[in-house]
Amino acid sequence: MKLRIAAATAGFFAFVWIATSQNPPASNAAATERCSSLLKATSLPNPSTQITSAVANSAAQAKGKAPAAPEHCEVLGKINERTGSNGQPYAIKFHLRLPANWNGNFFFEGGGGSNGNLGAAFGSLQGSQPGNALSLGYAVVSQDSGHDNAINNDPAKNGTVTFGFDPQARIDFGYNSYDQATRTAKALIQSYYGRAPQRSYYVGCSEGGREGMVVSQRFPDEFDGVLACAPGLNLQKAALYGHSWDVQSFAEVSNATGVYGRDGQPLLNKTFTDEDLDLASQAILSACDALDNLEDGIIDNFPACTNAVVGPKLTAIQCAGAKRVTCLSAAQVTALQKVYGGARDAQGQLLWSDWPFDRGIGGKIGNNYNQGWRSWKIGAYDAPQNGAIIATLGSGSVSALFTTPPTVIPAQGAQPLAFLRAIDVQTAGSKLTATSGEYTTPVAEFMRASSTNLTGFKNRGGKLVIVQGVSDPVFSINDTLRWWNELNQVNNGTAATFARVFAVPGMNHCNGGPATDQFNAFAALVDWVEKSSAPSQIVATAGAASPWPGRTRPLCTYPTQAHYNGTGSIEVAGSFSCR
Repeated sequence: MKLRIAAATAGFFAFVWIATSQNPPASNAAATERCSSLLKATSLPNPSTQITSAVANSAAQAKGKAPAAPEHCEVLGKINERTGSNGQPYAIKFHLRLPANWNGNFFFEGGGGSNGNLGAAFGSLQGSQPGNALSLGYAVVSQDSGHDNAINNDPAKNGTVTFGFDPQARIDFGYNSYDQATRTAKALIQSYYGRAPQRSYYVGCSEGGREGMVVSQRFPDEFDGVLACAPGLNLQKAALYGHSWDVQSFAEVSNATGVYGRDGQPLLNKTFTDEDLDLASQAILSACDALDNLEDGIIDNFPACTNAVVGPKLTAIQCAGAKRVTCLSAAQVTALQKVYGGARDAQGQLLWSDWPFDRGIGGKIGNNYNQGWRSWKIGAYDAPQNGAIIATLGSGSVSALFTTPPTVIPAQGAQPLAFLRAIDVQTAGSKLTATSGEYTTPVAEFMRASSTNLTGFKNRGGKLVIVQGVSDPVFSINDTLRWWNELNQVNNGTAATFARVFAVPGMNHCNGGPATDQFNAFAALVDWVEKSSAPSQIVATAGAASPWPGRTRPLCTYPTQAHYNGTGSIEVAGSFSCR
């Protein structure tokens, strides 16, 4: 098994590993011939499609990070190979696995970050679930969304987001590549098995979650079920407003302490120690843990965990004099309140979203500190330089992809952070709706994933399941819930018949944190699609890195919350009801 492991940042943006593999060729001559015949596949929806490889693989055991795989035909191809307007080569590359023991269904594995990785095409089930869709018998496809990080990567021009300087690459990333790869994969499935898929599913987290929202809205006939975890349904706003607002808020702490790097930029990672974030986490927990009438370390009633409730607790741990390890400075308290309050205009109106306070901001779990929130917002404290993901990947995406016309900045050095610090949130929104020269499609259009018009998806029986952590530091659960409430209003209070949201208190971006972050939402989606069994709850388990390994709790469909029944162990989901 040959592996290519790449660190990606899943859509704005969780960490994922990407692997391409070549299993031992299958010894069955008929299987080999059947698979290789796809090299000559005809009647593909896009005539520019090239099948570059079709290999019959024998079943393989797990090895390293590569999972076990059943016997299958592995196909690589590309669509619309071209030279972009910025002189770089582009194509929508896809990776398809067709199992010998096919269950008759299709699974699209969503991408992550700004994509640019081909993907493993094993089919991650999300929710820290073992196994994968391929092992369950699904035909699985993944794709790179129309650009390749190994090729379309100019360090002097926004690094791996240099594709933002090509208008078609923008559109391919925004929505077109998912439609192209879906229709091509289905045509190859038809050719290989002699019949079309009976059911089709789209599954992803972060950017992959946004993609799930995209296909349910733009291409409602293609998928029967969508699992969108931590969806960046307003990704461009989360990046433009959220990242710049956060950077500017935390930089004010550096201004108060005078802590700067050699490049003259504030060291965001030094604005809070792990112990500082633990203090904040404990203050939030003390303010909000009992709001659901049970002090158990989980804030189930997170909508009530507002600044009005948490503010006095933060004030109580504010240092009266000099900064000490047992208290937070006034600048630190102010920064947290600004970040959780969200970017606002001069009149105090939200430009994107605020955030619910939750204990997943940090805190000590066993002998370790939770890093999930800080890795995104400010970076690891002991990092040699600023490593906050919002300041690295975020700055490249905002400058090249979510700005029209795009702005050139180097991928390294002081400029990425300086760019975000210099954004004027009062006027920056015009970049999302602007057109300029060859950039005829505005960002707000090619990135649109927040439409509440799901009529086509609903009418054909499509089902949408959204799962998101309350302590997600990238996309606010409040934004997701506002979208669902609008969807419900548009559908006269019936949105739950086809779309349901499950919040995970304490969970960070896609997983992690002091949370019950292990759950099988995909199985719940399949039961809803294929058995008409709508999920009112999904039982989740706390992992070994949580404060309560093995604890189970129900994740409740919004707007219901988990409530203790009054009897039974609080470590067991059966002692709780969703109401």
